[in-house]
Amino acid sequence: MHRPPGPIASVALLACALVACEELPPGALDARLWPAAGDVGVDAALDASPDEALDLDPVDLARPPDLDLPPDMAPPPPICARGDVDGDGYGQHPDCPTPDCDEANRAVRPGAPEACNGLDEDCDGVIDEGLQAAVCGVGACRREVLNCIEGRPTRCQPGAPTDEICNGVDDDCDGAADEDAATAVCGQGACRRIAACVDGVEAPCAPAPPADEICNRADDDCDGRTDEGHLAAVVVTAYSTLVGHHDTCDGGNQRIGSGCSAAINRFCGGQGCATTGFGPVENSGDTAVVTCVASVEARVVPFADLAAHHGPCDGQNQRIGPDCNAAIHRWCRAQGFVSGFGPRESGPDAVHVACVGEGAEARGTTYAALAGHHQPCDGNWQRIGPDCNAAIHRWCRAQGFESGFGPVENFGGDATVTCLRR
Repeated sequence: MHRPPGPIASVALLACALVACEELPPGALDARLWPAAGDVGVDAALDASPDEALDLDPVDLARPPDLDLPPDMAPPPPICARGDVDGDGYGQHPDCPTPDCDEANRAVRPGAPEACNGLDEDCDGVIDEGLQAAVCGVGACRREVLNCIEGRPTRCQPGAPTDEICNGVDDDCDGAADEDAATAVCGQGACRRIAACVDGVEAPCAPAPPADEICNRADDDCDGRTDEGHLAAVVVTAYSTLVGHHDTCDGGNQRIGSGCSAAINRFCGGQGCATTGFGPVENSGDTAVVTCVASVEARVVPFADLAAHHGPCDGQNQRIGPDCNAAIHRWCRAQGFVSGFGPRESGPDAVHVACVGEGAEARGTTYAALAGHHQPCDGNWQRIGPDCNAAIHRWCRAQGFESGFGPVENFGGDATVTCLRR
């Protein structure tokens, strides 16, 4: 008797429908699917329910291979990619929540990076957003500008610095605020101070306390004068000492002149804070009294320049004497000093002179007044020389000075001398 196909047979028929089955004679499939009666398990399989029969899986069936879906069954493209003309993955389908806003520009699509060009690359309705700002400069010069303005890239340019003032701001843009910004000044000399600027507010100015004056070209005691007490000093020495500095100044062959001027210049250069000197302002025997001077301006002046101030001091008609005294005095005054003396040293075409300023005074006197301090300097017997050196030195001391030199000018009975304070 031919049984209708049960569940197992149905599976077999489906397998043959999906794979190439060999052609079988009638009833062969039943023979394969339905074992002969009496086989072990056959009756149990026939008596079992359809589900139980499937669970027994008496036949090992070959699985069909995976099959590609037909074209009409392929998944549709994402909605946002439909209508993508420029190939950037985004189209303009009406159902796309973020459609491409420019199908003619592949750089424009939802989520694209923004560039400074006046376009809305990321299709969010805003142009050139998120390009941030640049910062440059420090202090008052600090500037912050957008990197993109109206579709064009911009460059940050710091502001121009100004003079620092006391306001808590770095006006000169050097990284520090209010340095040297205070303007109030008090005191003089070494006591001079500038008010401090604290937290943008100028503090009261307080001068420093004065100190004892020392030889340092500074106004240590804050009285408006520099090195007073050290500007000029009368020093007693000997010709036997001076000759060691210049061999012609021996007190015999020469007691005053160009050789002794050079010897005194060199001798005074090693005395305290003095840099040069003049004299002798007194002399007797081997004793020579000289005046050593500090805080002078040493200059080398050609005779041609001196002659321009007083013609006879041209290096030929005169190299040392009353005309050169006048020429040196006038030349130093033309340089802004009070007076000057020399020559300290002599060369063939030029001389070394010393110009004096602070602590020096050029004063007019008469030969009669000078003769009252040393008789030979009366304008007749002597107008310039060792006796007038002594007379001028003594006259200046009588005026409250340390010493003096000259005459730097003389005419008739009048003479101008230069006195130096200590």
